[in-house]
Amino acid sequence: MKIIFDDKKEKILMRVENERVMEVIFYDSLLHNIYRGKIENKIDSLKAYFVKISENESLFLKSTLAYNIGDNVIIQYVREPANGKLGLASENFSLENEAYTLTRYPLKKRPRLKKGKDKDETLYKEILAEKERLINEEKFFPSPKLLVENSSRDFYLASYRDYKIRDFDVRNSREFSNLKEELKKSELGYKDLSIIIDELKTLTVIDVNTAKRKSKLNKKDFLLNVNLELIDFIVYNLKLRNIGGMVVIDFLRTDGKEELREAFEDAARKYKLEAEVFGFSQMGLFEISIKRRGDSLKAKLEKRNLLF
Repeated sequence: MKIIFDDKKEKILMRVENERVMEVIFYDSLLHNIYRGKIENKIDSLKAYFVKISENESLFLKSTLAYNIGDNVIIQYVREPANGKLGLASENFSLENEAYTLTRYPLKKRPRLKKGKDKDETLYKEILAEKERLINEEKFFPSPKLLVENSSRDFYLASYRDYKIRDFDVRNSREFSNLKEELKKSELGYKDLSIIIDELKTLTVIDVNTAKRKSKLNKKDFLLNVNLELIDFIVYNLKLRNIGGMVVIDFLRTDGKEELREAFEDAARKYKLEAEVFGFSQMGLFEISIKRRGDSLKAKLEKRNLLF
């Protein structure tokens, strides 16, 4: 059964498929909002700027355009703060309506029709007018100002129309309670095997264990099969936990390195994990780099006092 649980008080969506939590989304995020920001500082050597979007928050912007301190700039919030770094802004904001998507650049770019949608002249003109309005907002004051508040909840639910939507309370949910207990563990069991996930400040280390598994296969085949069997479970946890940055996996020592790499890449595509796979190092460690999407799930829950 496919269900998305929605806690409107805490603004959390939890997507569950066949009783397995696949993803947790926080829709109190400012991601995708579009602002008229104010340049409050700059680093000329990097062509970078610090853009104030509210009384308490600034974003980091890299731009080929030249701004002075105090200038207005229209930007979109594209990456949340993580690991002590500011959130990231982009001048190339994106818009969408029921039928079309459109980005700011190139300036003469036409709206793109969404897959499965019919052309609609009214919606086509509306999204072009909205783009022009936002570009012109750079001339006005006061700054900073929120111009477009994108609903990440509505956007997410629209992507999973085949799921049933149910209200729930994260503080009184069996499914959410079970998830929290799993997040607290460093050693995770899978059938009669296990992995250890150690989330450090600068990287994440994953260790593969045979646990209680026994086999009559020769040792190399046995260890390779264990590694292959655990890859899906490893990638699932990397995605669910929103782990980003450098990840090192200590697989059981065996042959079949190319087979393991291909299996990992297949699993990454399955779970839509944005990872660059470097493969095995000279020390025999499997190295990957995952695109950061804000703090880890565990860190987000801790900030909201929801982990304990």
